[in-house]
Amino acid sequence: MSSNSERFPCKIAFGDPPAVKGTLVNRHPTPQYVLAWVCPETKFFENIACEDSADYTNLLRRKWNALPESELAPPPRAAFAQDGTFYLIAMSNKAYMKHLTCSKTPNDPVIQAARVAMGVDKDPSLEATLNWYRWPLNWMHEEILDRRNAKCQLLKFEDLNRM
Repeated sequence: MSSNSERFPCKIAFGDPPAVKGTLVNRHPTPQYVLAWVCPETKFFENIACEDSADYTNLLRRKWNALPESELAPPPRAAFAQDGTFYLIAMSNKAYMKHLTCSKTPNDPVIQAARVAMGVDKDPSLEATLNWYRWPLNWMHEEILDRRNAKCQLLKFEDLNRM
């Protein structure tokens, strides 16, 4: 029997979008995924030209509302993750996301608008990070703990070898 993380991986390639949230895949409902770029915290504030880090949500909303594509989808959002990076979310796989079928192309108008609203267009290095990520991002915390535990196990093993 396969685990949920094998059935529904934490990260899926941009060009291979997940099924709509709740769709049964091998008798298991598809979880929510978000299409996002991963951006270091300092680059995020620099790219969106935000001087007050407490106001970035309002700034993103204003930038989004100024774009004609804002009528096609909910505004993109930035989620600060436990690994110290921002996930710049363009869309999700929820059923109401009528543009989900267009999401295989980077030229999709919603993706393009999110790219502009979140300053991704100013930093081409972020394009390689555009993927579908399982939401919520609490799997990251598990991965970080797993790495720390593995490191602790290695340290304990090395201590035993010194004895």
